[in-house]
Amino acid sequence: MLCHAVPGTLLALCDCGRKHHRFVGLKKFLRDFSVEINMNMKLKTLAVAFAALTASVGANAGIVDLFDDGDQLYVDNTVGDGGKAGTTSQAPGAPISYATILGGNRDLIVEKLRDNGSTVINNPSRNASIGVNGGQFDFSTSSLTAGRGQIQWDGQNDAIEGVDGSGLNAVGLGDFDLTLAGTVDKFALGIIFSDAGFNFEVTAYTDAANWTKISLVSTSHVAPVTTYIPFSAFENDFLCGIPNPAPGVLLITCGGTGADLKHLGALVADIDPLGGSVAIDLTLDKVTTVPEPGALALVALGLIGAGVFRRRSKV
Repeated sequence: MLCHAVPGTLLALCDCGRKHHRFVGLKKFLRDFSVEINMNMKLKTLAVAFAALTASVGANAGIVDLFDDGDQLYVDNTVGDGGKAGTTSQAPGAPISYATILGGNRDLIVEKLRDNGSTVINNPSRNASIGVNGGQFDFSTSSLTAGRGQIQWDGQNDAIEGVDGSGLNAVGLGDFDLTLAGTVDKFALGIIFSDAGFNFEVTAYTDAANWTKISLVSTSHVAPVTTYIPFSAFENDFLCGIPNPAPGVLLITCGGTGADLKHLGALVADIDPLGGSVAIDLTLDKVTTVPEPGALALVALGLIGAGVFRRRSKV
């Protein structure tokens, strides 16, 4: 990189001779992750967020996944077996922009990583599971169990992905314009609940050599909400490699020139990819792309992370 961050601030980047659009990009990135952290703001945000979610599948919005097509359930109860995977597809040839799954195909992968802190000992009654049913996506790990989950939206190509969809086709979406000609500028994740904090990653690929990964950390909350991940987090390559570039963002990493969301080849979401947490339950009801709600100050990922969390006792 041509310039470096001064500890404790991102503004030092602006003194390094970057072009004007870098200044604009930085200001937008910081704005997108700004928030007032107080209870009144949270309550107002909830009300507007639900309104935004209701309209998210209407005009000026795009669909990543409504989880309403193709029931799936994969369970891994064995540490070290490489996990379980499967795929579901909508009608072949359906236009990507009209499908209720981006690219008309969804691959799910789940892997049990540790049992009671061990990668050797295995209790088959404890498992990691991932699935879609009745318009909802679920990921869960048993008590004392750490596991990872992954959702791939990369079109359908058995020769590259395998019949179970576990391989990634980094160009499977065929140069898709995720911004819908600039009419949307963020992901909206509809969270039903989750009862533990965990790491969450979103990776956008232009192709196998050019990608951007946003690594987030989630925090606990007690009520459902919509979480926004701004496209600007993927579009500022000068942030690549800088730890903690915004509250709740652990790291932004890039391959090649990074991802170009106007030429998307694949999109991947990873839930607790290193198995850092146990006893996770996460439920989503949709993932869409939306324009910035004029009445809604963007919710910082440091405030609500990858979702809303409700702790529950587990047997």
